[in-house]
Amino acid sequence: MIHVINRVKARFHYDMAAHPESHGWVLNLYRGGERYPQRVCDYFQSDHAPSPQLAAAITDHAEDEDQHVERFAHALRLRGQEVVEIEIGDVFNEVIRSFTPDTFHIVDDDTPDAKRRKLANFLAHAHHLEKRVETSFAYHLDACGSLGLDPIATIVASVQRDEHRHVRYTREAVSDLLTRREAEAVMDTHRRAEAKANLIFSQRQVRTFVRRFRDTCPRRRRMFYRFCAGLMEGAGCLV
Repeated sequence: MIHVINRVKARFHYDMAAHPESHGWVLNLYRGGERYPQRVCDYFQSDHAPSPQLAAAITDHAEDEDQHVERFAHALRLRGQEVVEIEIGDVFNEVIRSFTPDTFHIVDDDTPDAKRRKLANFLAHAHHLEKRVETSFAYHLDACGSLGLDPIATIVASVQRDEHRHVRYTREAVSDLLTRREAEAVMDTHRRAEAKANLIFSQRQVRTFVRRFRDTCPRRRRMFYRFCAGLMEGAGCLV
């Protein structure tokens, strides 16, 4: 079953990347996720990190995301497409937040314990988000390679390498900030939020692709993608 799912995802990314207009759409979605921290007030609050090492890692993470915004803008120009600001409700980060019960926003009046817990929740959120995005980049990287879009593949690969580093340090930081039992509970909370968001977000984007780019994809595959979107929507109700 996993092999079949992987083949479907690989084909979908190939179909999205195969035409400039649909490729521009997905590259803007990626850029929207990387730009999300610039649009909210509670990401990367490194000033509240309990150690200089963690503060530096969080600051580096924020700087990486800023660079990714520019890299995807460059990829869009290479593909001959415009940079489009994605509505915040269509950004994957925001969809995850809609299923996340805990706040990340640290305020000065918070106790040290509250700051520690909020920072841990943010890092757990970031861990699962980056892990999913890293996987998505892997599919997209393969699609770009198969289509001979080597300059864009190089950009995606560079961003994917950063995401891999983010996945590793965020998981370690949660374990350092919390007890083992607390860390397991927090990680599970954000794993569940991301898993549900992924199904909801994916089915929305599959339907958008089929509707907006119907002339770029054979009718049989459009019907199959609609079927997959329905399965994801149903599964999302059970997560």
